[in-house]
Order: sequence, then C-alpha cells, then structure tokens
Amino acid sequence: MSLSLQTGPATCVSEPPGDDQRAANLDGMADPATGMDVIIVSTTSPHQETYWQDRLERSRGQVARRDAIILVLCEDWPGGAGNGLGTLYALQEAAKRARLRHGVDLLQHLRCGAAIGLYHTAGKGTRLAPLPAAEYNNKPGVRLPGLLELDGDPVPITILEAVIRQTGIYAHSRSGRLSVFWGDQVFIPSREARYTPTHAVDILAQMSPMPTADQWRERGLENYGLIAVRASGDAAQVEKVAFAEAARLVASGVIGVEGGIGVSLGSFSMSAAFTEALLAEFAPELTARRGKMDTDPHFWMPLTLDRDTYVRIMVQKQESPEVAAAHYSRMQAFRSRLPDGCERLFGCVDIGTSAYWWDYGQIRGYIENTLALTAKTAEAAAMRRFFRLPECGGAGAPGVDADDRSVLVGCRIGSGRIRNSVLVDVTATRVDVENAVVVGVAAPEITGRSILLYNVLSEVPLRPADGGVRADVIPPEGEPLICCTDHSRDGGRDWYERLPGNAMSYDAIAEHNRKTDCRAATATARRRFARLAARLFHAAD
Repeated sequence: MSLSLQTGPATCVSEPPGDDQRAANLDGMADPATGMDVIIVSTTSPHQETYWQDRLERSRGQVARRDAIILVLCEDWPGGAGNGLGTLYALQEAAKRARLRHGVDLLQHLRCGAAIGLYHTAGKGTRLAPLPAAEYNNKPGVRLPGLLELDGDPVPITILEAVIRQTGIYAHSRSGRLSVFWGDQVFIPSREARYTPTHAVDILAQMSPMPTADQWRERGLENYGLIAVRASGDAAQVEKVAFAEAARLVASGVIGVEGGIGVSLGSFSMSAAFTEALLAEFAPELTARRGKMDTDPHFWMPLTLDRDTYVRIMVQKQESPEVAAAHYSRMQAFRSRLPDGCERLFGCVDIGTSAYWWDYGQIRGYIENTLALTAKTAEAAAMRRFFRLPECGGAGAPGVDADDRSVLVGCRIGSGRIRNSVLVDVTATRVDVENAVVVGVAAPEITGRSILLYNVLSEVPLRPADGGVRADVIPPEGEPLICCTDHSRDGGRDWYERLPGNAMSYDAIAEHNRKTDCRAATATARRRFARLAARLFHAAD
C-alpha cells in the first residue's frame, strides 16, 4: 500500500522553554550523523535475523548511522541465556561475524574507542499479545506511528527502530564502551545526554531524593529494580523492595542515597576492560552454552551489595542460600582481579525526573502511549517530534471529519468521522472511530470506540465491541487467523488460554508462526493489503 502523511490545520501545544534539554536531545536523535559505530541486535530466530539484517541495512541514515557496522544474530542458547550471559554471548558471536564479513576485530575496535550498541529483542512478547503474533512472532517488528522510507516506499517505523534511533544520542559519550538496551522502551532524557563516564559500568535510571514511605507507595517503587547512589557517585543495584527494607539498608550503611535513589531502566554501558573481563570470567558457560544469568541478580547485585543482603534477596527469589553464597564469592573474586581502570566499578546515569518514558512492551502501554499523540501537552508535542509527525496533530483528509487531535499517518480514507484517534497505514471507504488506535488495516468500513485494530485485512465492515482488541495473522493465501481480546486482559496471564472467538491460544499461535519466514510473509501480506485497497476504492469509484 502506498503511504503518505496527511496533515491539516490544528491548534498546537509547543514545548515550553523549560523543556530545552529534552528539545536538544530530540535534535540529537534527529541528526543522521548521530549514532553507534556498531549496532548488534540479538533476535530469537534465524528468520528474524535475516529480516532485521536486511531492514536495518535498507534504513541506514534514518535509524542506524549510514556508516555503522550492523550485525544481527540469533541467540541459539538452549533454554535461553538470560540477559547477562545473553549479552556476552551476543557480543562473542557478533565478533565472529564482524571478522568474517567486515575484516574487523570487534574487541580491538572497542578498545580503540568504538561505541557499540547491543539491542536485546528476545522473548515471546506475552504482555504485548496478540500484536507480536500478527508480526509472525517478530516482537520488535510491531509497528508505531511514524514513517521510514525503504527503497523509496514509506513504511511504518517499528519498536526496535524507534529504540535504536533514540539511544543513538549516547554514542558521543560512550567511546570505547559497550551499551546494552532493551528493545521495547523509548525515553527522552530531560538531562544532557552527553556525559563523561566515571565508572567501569554505568546504568540508566530516573533519580530523585529518598522518598517518604507514602511517596514510595504512591510511586509503586516496590515494583521496580532500583539504583541507590552514594555521595561519592558510587551506586548499588537493589532488587524490588518495600520501603521498610530500603530504609533498613540505608540505616545499616549497606546502600547510600545521598546522591539519590531511582527506578532503573535496566540499560547499561561497560568499559572495554570490564567487558573483556566478563567474557573471560564466563568463558566456560559461553563455550558450553550452559546456564542462565541476568545482569541485575547475577552481575550488579553481587558486585555492589554485601554478602548477607545479597543472599537474603536471592533466597526471596527462590534461590538456595548455598548457591547464592557461592555465586557471591565468585563475583567478589572476579572483582578482585579486575584490571586497572575498573576501580570505580558501578555508577548511574540519570535521565532526569521529567524525562519522558514510553513503554511499548505491553498492550495497555502500547495503546496509552500511542493515544498520547492526541493530547495537547508538551509530551505529545515531543512524541510527534520524535516520530517526525506534524507538530500539530490534526491530520485531516478530504471528505473525512477528523478533529484536530487525531493523527493519520499513511492513510487512504473515503469518508467518515474520527475523534481523538491515531490511524496508521489504514485504507477504508468509511470510518467512524473515537479514542481508537488502528494500525495496518484495510476494510470497507471501520467503526468503534476505544478499540485497537492491528494488521487486519477484511472484505467485510469491521465493528468490534467497545474496548475490543484485534490483531490478525495474515497467511500468504487463505483466510487470516483472527486474534481477539480486550483492553482489560493481560496477554501474559492469557497465554495458554483460548479466548472466545479465537481459534487458538496465544501459545499455539506462536508455535504456528515458529517456522514462518517473517521477511517473506510480511512482504506477501503487504501485497495482499495493496490488492484489497485497490479493490475497495475501485468499488467506491
């Protein structure tokens, strides 16, 4: 389907003068010369590996820097490596490919000052179900409201591409460092993104002074991994804890909060020396592809907490005291052998208390953060700027009664009414929607309130119930596999349940998609959409 950006007059809300730093960071994200020297993407299947290597190469200058080395690989670790060992394994495998394809010694490149960004996309996307199913299990390929140009054709930007574009602003500060990011969250820092690293490892967090017990509960801090920073700037990783436990840790001196405490984003960077030390320490596991370790509980916590606190927290996570104590001893021995330059081990990079943080990793967040584009707020203006949409929403189309909040991206609509909605890559002869998110849909008519329609190809009018969610799997031929739910449900809890109206459970659909070549299937689906779109408007004429 041919896409174009449709715009119309609207009353806008600009970012106020106090948002200068966020605006500067957005400028950096828009600069095609900004970005990592090397981009590594860890995927979950050989088909996804092929898809992303091709797509990121074709979008150079819009997502990755034009001259970046792009290395996409599939994590083939039995049972999954966890994001700790998974990071090391991805780097190790990427190094092999860099030498084979580009004649580059990746670790030497890192030692000599390259900024390397590694993006994790592993996982089934249970919280985002059923959208990943519609992308043939390609979770990072879920579409967002912006456009890229691939080989002259406008196509919607994906979650992973948005993350790579956003995180490129840290490249200037991370010469000679490996940066690791998660592929489902976008954030716009309200603090300067350029900084001088002071620690072997630093982690992104949203910092604030130590809150009161009431503030702790109001902000739900017991649900997050936290970073506590001492007056010296040295930090500690703290697992999800209640206020009373955090206060006890502060009072006993286990952690310090003179420099603040805040929610960890999980994303971190490591110096070349520390990265190589980790590779050497876990060489046995990497060679055997054995074990499962995550960064927070298995790297940062045993390196920054005392033994008793660490063992107590791990026992609460169903680890045995003996195993936890043994791992703590291993990591402390590792710390004692670290090379020069790693004396200051663990620090924090604050993204700012007024940073914008958009999580697209679950259905509710996807809907809320997409509809945030329709608001008349500074954050909505920043979001439109990031996605390179008109500064003022109001994307009307001839013959369509669209209010000045709604945003239409790459749509062809004959007539109808649109209120407070976001439509991306939609073809319909008539629409009547309100508070709706509609992405990648072709149908004669679309009617609904508070709905999410995603990747739906229909010969008949679509009239989902209020609050309905539908995302279809489009086969090369034959009828689509329909996946329905509603806003109130959790895909993770529903994963093994066959919901009313669905032919399979999400788990069964994921298995059904497992052998599908997502690159070929996506191209075929777009051709099917184009054919239906042509028929719809030929019939209307």
